[in-house]
Amino acid sequence: MSGTSQMPPGNTPPGVPPQQPHWSAPAPREARGVAFFVAILLGILLLASAGLNVLLLLLSVGSLAGGALGVDADGGAFDEVHVEGARDVSHKVLQIAVRGAIAESANPVLGAGGGTVSQVQRALRRAAADDVEGVLLFVDSPGGGVTDSERIHALLTRFRAEHPDKPMMALFGDMAASGGYYVAVAAEHIVAGRTTITGSIGVIMSAWNFAEAAKKVGVEQVAIKSARTPFKDILSPTRAMTDAEKAMLTGIVDELYDRFVEVVDEGRPGLDRDAVVRAATGAIYTARQARELGLIDDVGSYDTALQWFAGRLGHPVRIVEQRRRVGLLDMLVGAAAPSPGAAGVESLLTQSTGPRFLYFWQGGR
Repeated sequence: MSGTSQMPPGNTPPGVPPQQPHWSAPAPREARGVAFFVAILLGILLLASAGLNVLLLLLSVGSLAGGALGVDADGGAFDEVHVEGARDVSHKVLQIAVRGAIAESANPVLGAGGGTVSQVQRALRRAAADDVEGVLLFVDSPGGGVTDSERIHALLTRFRAEHPDKPMMALFGDMAASGGYYVAVAAEHIVAGRTTITGSIGVIMSAWNFAEAAKKVGVEQVAIKSARTPFKDILSPTRAMTDAEKAMLTGIVDELYDRFVEVVDEGRPGLDRDAVVRAATGAIYTARQARELGLIDDVGSYDTALQWFAGRLGHPVRIVEQRRRVGLLDMLVGAAAPSPGAAGVESLLTQSTGPRFLYFWQGGR
């Protein structure tokens, strides 16, 4: 056995001071200089550039595949899409679609596609071309703004006057109510689908009133107005409406209602004014009921439309639609108009400066 004894770990011989563990401060981390952050920024820009190049490539391929028909007066490219009829038929009828709430876009971005009025206006410019022989107005809308509906009706009426050789027919989708019906009577023939809901001839203006609730929670709106402008805060949500205010608004609604009746009376020559007034109660109708009232001419579908145009023009036709191609600017900054539908209804009803007069069926949201 060796004379040297092994000490257990952690024990020291008597008289020998224990060794202190060796410790040294960690090396200071190297500070990141400006070059590091510049490199990160350049990397991000490189990735963005690569993504943009891929996007441009996809758009180019899409352009080649889509077959652009041309460039409209607003500088936007558009495609011609086949809708119905035999594809080998050379005679074309252009479908102009009014879908969703009728409301012109307030998008200020340069190059924006616009709202319903702009879309119809753009399509009518295309319909004026020599290779288009007629117009099919496809309506699937609960209506919308009074002024926007009037503008579209005026555009369609003027087109018919300027192009009497191009027949115009309206075809209804799920609904063509209130302003949707208002624009449709500009056509010379109206066909509704078997399940279409139409009618709702009338005007509405609605607003919320929280006067009673405001009293309970102690909320008061302060409105400073001149004694010479007592109606300046009309439709305030925190106070009751006066009889004079209600009479004023009702008078406006009645006048706009009379305009609606006049438009239907002019557009439906088979109806006299009394018949229009009997139907213009704000009620909605099925396609069968609307035909019995004389509000439409027939119950049918695209096949009905194809047969009607063939009879008017003397030869078979196919139905096409002009669809604006979404450009790079649209994709990058959202310049394209929002698609009609629920978003259009919300914009119409909530994103204005206040309550509006509407040719609108609220049940069709």
